[in-house]
Amino acid sequence: MSDICVIGGTRYFGKMLVRQLLDDGHRVTLVNRGQAPDPFGDSVRRLRADVNVLGELTAAVAGERFDAVVHQMCYTPNAAVEACEAFRERAGKIVMTSTIEVYNRDTFRWRFQAPPFSARAREAELDPADYDFDTTLPWYAPGYLDIHYGEGKRQAETALTRRAKVPVLLARVAHVLAAEGDFTGRLRFHLDRISAGQPVVAHTSPGRTSLVRAEEAAGFLAWAALSDATGAVNVASPDTADVYDVCAAVESATGLTADVIEKEDPAGDSDLSPFSCPSDFGMASDRAQALGYRFTPIAQWLPAVARAAMAGRADSPHSEEQ
Repeated sequence: MSDICVIGGTRYFGKMLVRQLLDDGHRVTLVNRGQAPDPFGDSVRRLRADVNVLGELTAAVAGERFDAVVHQMCYTPNAAVEACEAFRERAGKIVMTSTIEVYNRDTFRWRFQAPPFSARAREAELDPADYDFDTTLPWYAPGYLDIHYGEGKRQAETALTRRAKVPVLLARVAHVLAAEGDFTGRLRFHLDRISAGQPVVAHTSPGRTSLVRAEEAAGFLAWAALSDATGAVNVASPDTADVYDVCAAVESATGLTADVIEKEDPAGDSDLSPFSCPSDFGMASDRAQALGYRFTPIAQWLPAVARAAMAGRADSPHSEEQ
């Protein structure tokens, strides 16, 4: 039994992570603002802190020791530096939930130019040791982080890697899909439009991207917390998908036919699929497999997720309004 600290853990696959850790017999401490309810009752400890307010995390975990920390709320280099100072040597390891967006060439708006990423980027193509960070940027100004999400994650990776006094693993998570709890609304976008007979817009010859099932993203984080693995690891199914694959899964769940319309320049179109990419934008998951963690191919789980999501949509008391 290990003592695991989860920063966040109240929504989407963060809740799945906490449940996985509890089912595995670990003691879990949640650190968050306490504004969102969680379903764990007395099975977890709770500490209150806003990780975006300087000093709150340090005060909340003062004197605490953990075998591992999983940081799901690390969006800026400021938050990363705060975590390093808060835990110092009092954590066996820090796992940061990062994102596929660190490989997005269009989000390099700081002092660096985007590297020549492969269509399925590998971890070594973006080494935090070769990057930098700036805590004086207006990360908490209204709207700034929304525009600079990918940059914030890149700088957070770098700050954590350089400042942490314990081993670090950076989990670069692909687009996450689940039957329920998906606050991004990406799968529901397709369910709603196809069910209503509305078109789904895509780029001309849309590219393929990386997906991961929510349960497997959570499972990887639970595994990573207590493994010997360090450095960046791509968290993604071994294959890729495009907007047509997602629509096909929804078609199998609804019995309806998707009306996909390709457009040369669909930017700003409200019907543009969130899974449509102008070119291939994915990640290779070879390193995770080499470390001992295998992800399930998309074709083996996406149709079932779409069916479960459709069933949940039909059971919703507000389904007719949605």
